[in-house]
Amino acid sequence: MYLNRLKLIVFFIYVIVAFCRIPVYAEGWPEVFEPTVLRTIYLEMNSTDWQIIENDLTFDIEVPAWFWAEGEQAYKLFVSVRRKSGDPIPPADGIGGPKISLKIDINEYVEGQEWHGINKLSLENGDDNNVLTEGLACNLHQMASGPEGYGYDAWRGNWVKLYVNGHYYGVYFNAEQLDKRFLVNRGIYVRHQTWLYQYRGAYNYTLEVGDDLNPRSPAVNELCYRPFRNESDPLLKPDVFCDPPSGTELVEQLDNWIDMRGMLAMAAVNAFVSNPDSLFTHERNSHFLDFSIADGRKRMYFPWDVDAANFRKSTTIFGSSTGYEQLILTVPVFRGLYCWIICDLIAGPLSEDSLLTFIDRIEPVLIQAVADDPYNQLGTNTLEGVAGYFDDIRQKLVDRVESVRTQAECPVCADANLDGCGFVNLADFALLANELMLSAPSLVGDINKDGTVNMIDLRIFTRFWLNLCQ
Repeated sequence: MYLNRLKLIVFFIYVIVAFCRIPVYAEGWPEVFEPTVLRTIYLEMNSTDWQIIENDLTFDIEVPAWFWAEGEQAYKLFVSVRRKSGDPIPPADGIGGPKISLKIDINEYVEGQEWHGINKLSLENGDDNNVLTEGLACNLHQMASGPEGYGYDAWRGNWVKLYVNGHYYGVYFNAEQLDKRFLVNRGIYVRHQTWLYQYRGAYNYTLEVGDDLNPRSPAVNELCYRPFRNESDPLLKPDVFCDPPSGTELVEQLDNWIDMRGMLAMAAVNAFVSNPDSLFTHERNSHFLDFSIADGRKRMYFPWDVDAANFRKSTTIFGSSTGYEQLILTVPVFRGLYCWIICDLIAGPLSEDSLLTFIDRIEPVLIQAVADDPYNQLGTNTLEGVAGYFDDIRQKLVDRVESVRTQAECPVCADANLDGCGFVNLADFALLANELMLSAPSLVGDINKDGTVNMIDLRIFTRFWLNLCQ
C-alpha cells in the first residue's frame, strides 16, 4: 500500500513538472515528418516497466516514460508508452533485447501537451520487411497527394533513431498517426460533423474519431451493401442490409458519397508498391473519413500500415479476390479512372526520375544509421552492404514503373495524335472535341479505349499537347 501511494505521488510530481515545461517548438507539422531529416529520440523509464512492455502480448499495457529528441533535453516530456502488435526483431549481434514497435502517447498524462504539432508517435520496427521499404512505401503515398493522385494530403512518415535507457534500438519508421490531430492538422476536422473509421478486416471497421453517441455517419448508413457495410459492430451496422445497385446507378451513388479519385489513388499506390495487405487486396489497413450532409464533402480514404509492401516487379495491379476489386474495378468508368490515375502518377510524381531523385535524397541521410542498426534486417551492417540495398531498390523502382505502365496500357504520345499527321495539335483537339461525351466502339477520341470520350481522354490529350512527337 505504501509503495502504491509513493508511486502515485511520484506520478503527480512528474505531471506537474511536465506541465510547467511544455515547450514551443520552432518546427511543427508537417516539418516533423520531413523524410530527409533523421531525428534521434530518447526514452527513459523504469527498467522493470521496459521489461513489462517488451513482454506484453496484449499490446494494451501503458507505462510512463520521459521522452525527448536530440537537442531538446531541456524539454523532456512525460508520456505513456505501449508495445504495438508485430513480431520483435532480435539483434544481429546478440546484444540487448529485441526491437519492438511502439506507440508513444504525448498527451496521455498532460492535457494539451504535443511534440512538434503531433500527439502520438507510431514507431514501426519493419518486422515484415525492413524500415526502409516501409518508409519508402509511405512516402510514395505522400508523393501521390497532388492533383495526379489523391488531391489531398494522404499520409506522412519519416525515419528516427531510438534510444531506450541508453541502448540503441536502431532506425524506426515514424508513421503519422491517423487520429484527431491528423485531421486538425489538415483542416478537415469539424466537431460532430466528421467521423474517422479504421478498417480491421472485411466488413469490419471501428470508429476512431467522432461522436460515440452518434457513431454512424450518413455514408455508413447509406452504403448498406458489401463491401462497404459493417457487419461486426451493432452500432455501426446500417439500418438495413441491401444489395449493391448496378450500372450507372452504382456509379452515381458512389460518386455522390465517395471521393472516388482519392479512393482509387490509394488503391493505385498500394498496387504500385505491391502491398498485399491493403484495402483492395485484403480489405484492411486503411482509414476513411466521413462528413455530415450539411458539410457537403465526400468520403476520403487514407492508407495505413504498408509494412508488407515489397515492390515486386510482376505483381498485378488488377486483382479480383476482394469485394472492393470485384465491385469497383470491374466497372468500366472506375477501371478507366484507376488506370488514368496510375498513368498520371508514373508520368509525374511517381516517374522513374522522381523516384530515383527521392532515393538519392534519403540515402546519404540514412545510410550510416542503418549500417549501425543491429536490427536492420538487411543482412548486412556495412556501408557497402546498405549502399547495395539502395541500389537494389532503385532497380526495383525502375522495373516496377515499366511493369505498371505496361499493365495499365498507359497511352503514349502517338495515341493522342488522332489524325496521324504532324504533331499533337489543334486539329487533333478538334477531333476529340467533336466526340466529347459520346459513347460508342472505336471512337477516334477514345484515347484510353474505355468506350467513352470524356474528361479522362481530354486529360490524357493535354499531357501530349504540342509535344514534339508524331
